[in-house]
Amino acid sequence: ASMISPGFVGHTIAVHNGNKFIPVFVTENMVGHKLGEFSPTRTFRGHAGNKKK
Repeated sequence: ASMISPGFVGHTIAVHNGNKFIPVFVTENMVGHKLGEFSPTRTFRGHAGNKKK
C-alpha cells in the first residue's frame, strides 16, 4: 500500500484489487490517501429484491 504524494497528480496508475489491475487517475484531492482506496474490490449487484412472478 503506497501513499499518494503530490508528484503523482495527473498520472494514471494501475492498482491491483486482488483480481485485476484498475487504472486510477490521480487528482489533487487524493493526495495523502492510499492507492488501494480507489480500486474497489467487491462487485455490488444490488440487494435481493422480490423476483418477478
